[in-house]
Parts: sequence; structure tokens; C-alpha cells
Amino acid sequence: MKVYVFTLLLVLICFMTSQSQVLKVEVKIEYMHLSQDEQDKLVDLKSKIEQYFNGHGWIEDEYEYDVNCNIQIIVETVQKKTFEKIYKTQFVISSESGENFYDKNWEFPYEPSASLNHTKGQFDPLTHFLDFYAFMILAGEMDTNGQFFGTPLYNKAMDIANQAMLSQYTKGWSQRIDELLKITHVRTRPLREVKPAFFEALYLYKNGKYNKAYQLARKVMQGIQKVVSVQPNNRYLAIFFNAHYRQLAILFAGRNAELEKLIEFDSKHREAYRKQIR
Repeated sequence: MKVYVFTLLLVLICFMTSQSQVLKVEVKIEYMHLSQDEQDKLVDLKSKIEQYFNGHGWIEDEYEYDVNCNIQIIVETVQKKTFEKIYKTQFVISSESGENFYDKNWEFPYEPSASLNHTKGQFDPLTHFLDFYAFMILAGEMDTNGQFFGTPLYNKAMDIANQAMLSQYTKGWSQRIDELLKITHVRTRPLREVKPAFFEALYLYKNGKYNKAYQLARKVMQGIQKVVSVQPNNRYLAIFFNAHYRQLAILFAGRNAELEKLIEFDSKHREAYRKQIR
């Protein structure tokens, strides 16, 4: 009996100290322009990809919460190459916290009878691609929890990209590496530094602590200004603005000086900022 209790306690302790970051992904696949025969071969791909994402513990950490994502896959063409059928697709993935990526050059072989699994040796252009974007999304998510918490995951994504460049399926990977380097570049560092403050400010605002939220929002503005000063057209900053301009406008409502700066930095969303000027 004592052995049983000890074993149960050990299991509970392991469960409490080893938690996984969970992806909750919903996939939409478009292929209606293909022949009926080709459509039939892709019927199960949606559920396979969802299970691949949702049924796996991606990282072990203290932050156990679901990261909700949407994926859209557009299958453009199917080509026969040697013994494989190659599917050329466009891929879009976005998360609720504002991480989003569009990839127009994804090519992979696929057999309906094949399963998607996380245990693999040589490079797999289908599952390694999914791994790459899982780590990209989760890295951005972890950056919201603390300064540069996502760095180990960006490194994992880079490891996959480097492996891809040594394979026979190199198409699109140089662009993916370029995208990753832009996010992790020193010029983008000030924005990554203030991401935790931004999401904490949103939490405080939601709970009615408006002054404290504003103080953190000012810190976010400082990070934005640092990026703008060295690279006004920074791609990751543009992604941040596209995802969060409404929230920025609310955080700085009535703070006309900051709103004017946002109009200058993010003219695409000027109307949202102007509505908050008092």
C-alpha cells in the first residue's frame, strides 16, 4: 500500500512539473478545382494535420494553456515527379495572439495511406514544414510571457530550416530562413523586449486598472519607437500593427501625443487611432 501511494504521488508530481504547451488548430483545405480523383486522395489530409498539431505536446514549460490557431491550405497543382506526386500549395497560419505567416511555396509529396508522425529521421517536406511553423507560432507566443522566452523555439525552427536546405526539397526554405532572421534580428529586438508588457497592459486594462495599463503601454511605445528609428518598414513591426492596432488605439485613448505618433508610425490604420483622439 505504501509503495502504491508513493508511486501515485510521484506520478502527480511529474504531471504538475512537466506540462506541455498545447496547440489547438483548425484546418481548412481548398482543392475543389482539382479532379475528383485527386480530391478523393486529399479527403483525410485535414483531419491528419489537425491531429498532428493538436495531439502533440510541443514544449514543456510552466505555461499550460491552449494556443488557438487557424490554418488555411490552398492546393494549387499536383505534379508527378519520378515515383512521387508533388502537391504545390499556399499555406496561411495565424494565432489569436497575432502571430501569422503566409507561405506561398510549400511543396510536398503525399500518399493517402501514409500517416503523419513526429518520429522521423530524414527530412520530411510535409511534417517538418508543419513543425517549422508550429515552433514559429509558439516562439512568438512564448515571447508574450517573458523577454525572449521564444528564442529556443526560434532556434528549433532554424534547425529545421537548415536541415531542409540540405535535402532535395529546398524550395521556399531560403525565404523561410529570411523571415525567421528578420524576426530575430537585432533591429526587431526592442519590439520583442516589450511584448510581455503589451499583453500585461491588455490584461490590466481589461480588469479596469487603466493607469497601470497606460504606464506599461508607454513602455511598449518606446520599443516601437526604437524599431522605427532604425527600420521604419520592419516587417515584424508591420505584423504587430496589423494584429494589434485596435488594442493600441484603446490603450492610448485620449493620449493624443501617443496617438499622433501611432498615426505617423502606422498610417495604414490611422483612422482607428484618430477615433481615440479627444
